[in-house]
Amino acid sequence: MPRPPRVNEDAAIVPDPESLAGGPEPISSTPEPDSVTRGFLFSDLRGYTHFVETRGATTAAALLVRYRALAREAISRFGGAEIKTEGDSFYVVFSSVSSAVRCGLAISADAAAASSDHPDEPIRVGVGIHAGETVESDGGYVGSAVNIAARICAQAASGEVLVSETVRALTGSVLPVRFEPRGRRPLKGIADPIALFAVVETVPGAAWSRGPRRLQGRWLLATVVAGAAVAAGAAFFGWSALHPAGLPPGRWTIGLDMPLSGPAAGRGEPQRNAAQLAIDAANKEGGILGSVLTLEPYDDAGEPPNGQDPEKGAANAASMIADPMTIAMIGPSSSGVARAMLPLTNDAGLLECSPANTAPDLTKPRDGALDLRSAHPDQINYVRLAPSDDIQAPALASFAFRDLDAEVALVIDDTGDGREIADGFQAEYLKLGGAVTRRALNEGADPITVLGPPGDGKSPEVVFFGGSTDTGGAQIRLAMVEAGLGSVPFLSWDGLFDGSDADTGSFIQQAGSAAIGSYIAHASLGPHKASFAEAYRAAYGQEPDEYAAASYACAEVIVASLREIATKSPSAAGLRETLRANAVDPSHQYATVLGTVGFDVNGDSTQQFVTFYGVEAGDWVVDKQQDFGPAP
Repeated sequence: MPRPPRVNEDAAIVPDPESLAGGPEPISSTPEPDSVTRGFLFSDLRGYTHFVETRGATTAAALLVRYRALAREAISRFGGAEIKTEGDSFYVVFSSVSSAVRCGLAISADAAAASSDHPDEPIRVGVGIHAGETVESDGGYVGSAVNIAARICAQAASGEVLVSETVRALTGSVLPVRFEPRGRRPLKGIADPIALFAVVETVPGAAWSRGPRRLQGRWLLATVVAGAAVAAGAAFFGWSALHPAGLPPGRWTIGLDMPLSGPAAGRGEPQRNAAQLAIDAANKEGGILGSVLTLEPYDDAGEPPNGQDPEKGAANAASMIADPMTIAMIGPSSSGVARAMLPLTNDAGLLECSPANTAPDLTKPRDGALDLRSAHPDQINYVRLAPSDDIQAPALASFAFRDLDAEVALVIDDTGDGREIADGFQAEYLKLGGAVTRRALNEGADPITVLGPPGDGKSPEVVFFGGSTDTGGAQIRLAMVEAGLGSVPFLSWDGLFDGSDADTGSFIQQAGSAAIGSYIAHASLGPHKASFAEAYRAAYGQEPDEYAAASYACAEVIVASLREIATKSPSAAGLRETLRANAVDPSHQYATVLGTVGFDVNGDSTQQFVTFYGVEAGDWVVDKQQDFGPAP
């Protein structure tokens, strides 16, 4: 393919970029020539050195040929002058700043298309553009714009066209693009940080699919004279070694599965909102070394009473797995939906971070987790920030023995689902040094019968009930008052956590004034940062709940993991697996709105908060909150 025409072939000199950073302009005895604003574009391949080392020189040379061909076609199409090419780096000048941006978008788009055709040999290009006045003198073009453009390119991530505020101001009203802020960044050799923006097309292809009208008159620049090229090249091409790694080209997606309609939408929408808030914040901070993330929500709404459909959840998981651009997911909200999704996501190696699931069998091998991840039993792909429900038993035992100062407990179970929590409480209470009398409340039995004198003659200092409101919670508390045990604390788990005295059928409504002196535990999330609550209120006009904060934290975990692995230039084909392995690594910790979190070998959060509530003025009121982590 012919190179663009050059003018004054023996005149132009590329200035040394290091000398351009604040140094004095050359002094000439001739009249000072007029300066002209031009666009300066730099581009190079990301991860090319690593590609050479891993794939060999022959394959790397073929990749370089394809990259140079597509770059030169775009440069020619938009009237650029190729000033210097060395290795995988291009230096190009345009008389029109908008043409420089169009050319950068064309190079990026053509590289992405070529990568789709050869996914095992991706062309990962970063482009940097700046505009400024330069003076055409006998010694060439003089000005700091060249150096700044080179430094901007060093900041550009794979697939990103990164520009300065100057470029944004000059082209914002003439191109069908938007400029996403990447923050003010310090550039080597530049005194003050410069605001940078990623150029994103609002109409795909509209900015670059056709070239501009051919410019009349002579071309802007000539080639570098041989002697000057050696001197300038050594300084100029030093920047190419500074470029950061990044994600492979493309718009990478984080999926989200929540009930977004129907009766449970009030649970799912805050979690979706918080995840979007976190991803927006990450993108404003520069994304993943410049790569922008997208959130793709999926609705698993079902019929009452749960309002969530496991079959829909499984179908949503299949859709995420089938989309090669979806690299992780947040959710689900329901443990039942999680059970339906986990076999699929484990088989595919798709990372899941759930804000809300508490069922022990989702993570614990002793409870059946290996059946859910049977495709890869030893490979964790599911992590959760909510504590496992089995933390409640040891937490309740500690609360009874240490906070209520009770050394003798009457433990009652409902002979059904509550028996397990009663067994767990008893075992932990005995370990702490407490004494236990055990009873069972059979269906239809009079609760007063389980409150008879204990066999050892010691009156209970706490009565623990393993059961729910529906299996006799309020009736036991009323019987305690009738039996003269009203002053003895009544303790249970969140099977009684079903509302205030204004809620018909709730424990407090049924027990009435006898509910005073009752306590329950709830496996919960820890306190979130005030800055998150402020940002959520500003964005959505309402208070966030604990699971909204956890959804935000899940997004923070995924973003932090992506930023770490992006420095290692992961391939598109291996991105999911690299992300999964990094995120679930028990040695890693993450700074989130819930504080510092991490995950154990089963995927459980190292934070295991339990909140204890007591009855006051007809409602459950927080008594204390404590972290009982790590998970049992």
